[in-house]
Amino acid sequence: MTFARMTVRIAAVVALAVAMVGLNPAISGACACGAFVANDKLRAQQETALVELSGRTESITLSVQARSTATQAAFLMPVPARARFEVADGALFAELDRISRPEVKVRRVTAEGDGAGGGPQAGGGATVVDHIEIGPYEVAQLAGTDTTAVTKWLADNDFTLPTALGGALKPYLEEGWLVVAVRLAPTSGSLSAGLPPMRLAFETDAPVYPMRLSATAEDQQPLRLYVLADHRVDISNPAPEGSTPDLTFAGEVKPDPQYPTLSAALTGTRFLTRYDGDFAPAQITDDIRITRSATDEPHRAVVTVTEYVRSPWPTLAVPLFILVVALVMAAVAIVRRRQTSRS
Repeated sequence: MTFARMTVRIAAVVALAVAMVGLNPAISGACACGAFVANDKLRAQQETALVELSGRTESITLSVQARSTATQAAFLMPVPARARFEVADGALFAELDRISRPEVKVRRVTAEGDGAGGGPQAGGGATVVDHIEIGPYEVAQLAGTDTTAVTKWLADNDFTLPTALGGALKPYLEEGWLVVAVRLAPTSGSLSAGLPPMRLAFETDAPVYPMRLSATAEDQQPLRLYVLADHRVDISNPAPEGSTPDLTFAGEVKPDPQYPTLSAALTGTRFLTRYDGDFAPAQITDDIRITRSATDEPHRAVVTVTEYVRSPWPTLAVPLFILVVALVMAAVAIVRRRQTSRS
């Protein structure tokens, strides 16, 4: 493909993404694996995702909790190949949390004084490959190069996309990725009540969790990432100059009546790995690469909670002191009486 044709292709697909996700006026915000465009300010409070690896098939189940009063929004997520989309069961992440939650140890510290105060602070025409409606989502999968078709799409939908977000898509398109554009129509009236998790599945030889769009965000990007695979996995740091994601849990999981939603996706014993991270947008330069770990050693993080216990000493000190003084005074009086009687 010539440079000119590649340039046209990139511009066209970016514009087609614009057509699917723009809102007028548009306010953008990123989450870890993609980006939102909404009709009001939107801040991601927690992004939780499950990556399932089975042969060449990778699926990403995503749940984003956002703080917003927006009533209209769209979500963009780049994928390396054509994806299948479906709505997932929100109970899945509650089960994963129960399985992987850290062990909590309580350290009791006796605080002097009254115990007040706290402790330490913690090449062809542009096309819409797929266009479907599932639950509260309208989904389009975008690919192509024809600017005429893209222009028509823009006119038909009257959408816009912030310039920075459009530019952030360019590296993905240069690598031949597609863009999944999801229009969100929350039945609750605003996004603050949340939306059901969405699940995308695609074929790839290099498991990845896309993160580069998050460089356009204004706020920290919190992410809890689960990976369900045949073995324990390592992940790369998408923000090399920032803190490394924490390994919270690694261990085998198998069908269990306590976890019916997860069990429905299991055909046998698999390995679950969980990482928790918080990324500064300015430091995000890459996607998360997922690779097999050198060991399948189980792991569970330990969180030590410091509990400050009020010391009983200050309360007892005054009466004890009075008692001691009284005993001393009584002893002195007795001695003086004896001396007086002898004289």
